[in-house]
Order: sequence, then C-alpha cells, then structure tokens
Amino acid sequence: MTIGWRTGSVRVPSFSVVIDRCVRRISSAGNECARLFHGRGHCYPGFEHLSVDYFPPYLHIAVFRNNAIHVEPLVAELHTALPRIEGVVVQRRDGRRTRTEVMLGTIPDEVVVREAGLSYAVRMLHNQNVGLFLDMAPTRRWVRDVAKDRSVLNLFAFTCGFSVAALAGGAKKVVNNDMSRKALAWGAHNHSLNGHDQRDVRMLARDLFKSWGKIRQSAPFDLVIIDPPTNQRGSFNAERHYGQILKRMPAFCAPGALLLVCLNSPFLGPEFLTGQMARWCPDATFQAFLPASEDFQDRDPERGLKQAMFRL
Repeated sequence: MTIGWRTGSVRVPSFSVVIDRCVRRISSAGNECARLFHGRGHCYPGFEHLSVDYFPPYLHIAVFRNNAIHVEPLVAELHTALPRIEGVVVQRRDGRRTRTEVMLGTIPDEVVVREAGLSYAVRMLHNQNVGLFLDMAPTRRWVRDVAKDRSVLNLFAFTCGFSVAALAGGAKKVVNNDMSRKALAWGAHNHSLNGHDQRDVRMLARDLFKSWGKIRQSAPFDLVIIDPPTNQRGSFNAERHYGQILKRMPAFCAPGALLLVCLNSPFLGPEFLTGQMARWCPDATFQAFLPASEDFQDRDPERGLKQAMFRL
C-alpha cells in the first residue's frame, strides 16, 4: 500500500485505489444506488474495513471494527473527485456499537433511492442497517423476473425489498414475516413509494417459530425466500435453526415451488445450504447458486453471500 501525506505525526495512507474505484463505479451507476467500494472482500489490501455506498446524491462510508482509518482526507478527496455528491455520512461500526457522523453537507432522515426502476427508502442517520442491502440487488432482480402469478412467502423480510420486487414482477400475493414491526412498517412504506396495492401484501410481525399456523393460512406458496441473519442473539442461529425452517417447506409449498435460501456468513460455505436442504427437506432438488453482485467481489467467494435455488 502506498503512503500518502502526513497529518500531524500520523502517516495517512493514499486513498487513490478507493477514489479510482468510486469514480469508475459511480459513472456506471447513473442515478441508481450502488456500492462504490467494497474493501470487506479483502481485494484491496489496507482497506479491508472500509466500504463506500452511493445513495444519490449522498455517500455512506462505513468503517468496521473501530479501524483507525482517517476518514477526513478520504471525504475531502471523494468530494473533489465526485462533484455530484451533496453530503457524506460516516458510520463507525464495532460489533453492535455504531457511531454515525455527518461529515459533509446536510443529510435528511430519509432518502428515496432507485434500484432497477424501483424505489426504496434509506435511512442513514439512525440505524446500523440503512434499510437496503445492496449485495442483494441481483437477487431482487431475479425475484422480480420469476414472481409473475406466484404466491410468495418472504421470511426475515426486514424492510420488504424482496416483496417490493415480487409485486413489481406480478406476484399474486406476498406474505412478509419479520419480528420487527418497525421494519415491516418501513416495508409497507416501500410498497407505497412504488404505488403497490397493499391488499396483495400481508405483514406478520411475529417470531417465525411461533407463527407457522398463521403462515399456513396463506399457503400454499409458489416461491419462498429465506434470508435470515447468520446469528441474531435471542432469535436465530443458522447452524441451530436453519433446518427447523427447511423441514416445514413441503407442507407450505405448492408442487414445483421455488425455494431461495440465503446465507451471509464468512464461516459457513455454500455446502452448508445444500447440506441442510438434503438433510431436512430431501424432496427439494438443487437448481443453481445465484451469482453474487459484481460490486461485492471477494478474494474468497465462499466467504461472501451464498444464495441457492431449489425446486420442490
């Protein structure tokens, strides 16, 4: 890694690789949101704890593990290189502890962004997760492409990005399940931003493992999306709980239903998903792994986001 200029007695690394990547990516992003720089994939030595996201006309910079990256010169260089940027938020994340600071401009509480022609509300100031996982952008497009005339079950729905994509693709109905009422209200807002008829959308703000009876009332489903947290204290652990979901799928799905199962863990590879399905839902036939977003390249792809598609 090249060394840049000094600030006081501290050497500041050159941010040229970050700036160059951001300039190239923003030129192709146009007016849509995108990850401009993904250091978390370990493809850029020295910047493994840095990411830069574009939520037009603002940037969201995340620094992980309380890393001592000096963001002030980075913000200054990005502002010079990307003149269309009107504001910059820096989020420092150390486990569950998060500190957010506006370092350029004025950032509104909510920004409505566009992705593949659809609108989503993003809130950068008060949440560790801003409301839209950009690594799932290709998967939302896939859901939109396959959703026509299907009944959809969206588990761990969060702010209902998959639900928005499914209804935009012509889904007959979508049932969204998440423990957080706040997240599902955010999801209903996302549907409103896209002018969707929410009579076709059902929100279940309940613990999934206590909700099977409620979900069964809307079965059978033609498409099930399972996108859980890897390890959420008190609610879900992938190794302990994933199979408990998969074993119920035959009772909830129509013949020929598609199952999309997702996992974002650096410690569990793609064989975890295929192995869990073989053990707990052996009637499901593996179809394919969906490709990862090109914006989230990883030196070791098996550590990144895994998404497997099966058919029952």
